[in-house]
Amino acid sequence: MTNWQKPSKREPPKTKAELREMLTEAVRNTPSPDQASNQRPAKVKKAAAGAADID
Repeated sequence: MTNWQKPSKREPPKTKAELREMLTEAVRNTPSPDQASNQRPAKVKKAAAGAADID
């Protein structure tokens, strides 16, 4: 059985400037669409083709 722990103290809400900075950093760390398409597995296309064959 899982023992639930009492949550630690909550952090205060972030300001708009902090949120904007976090978003900027996330966008900077996200690969561009060209890089992302090269890293996608080919399984997605095979699964779609397999689903079409069932009909």
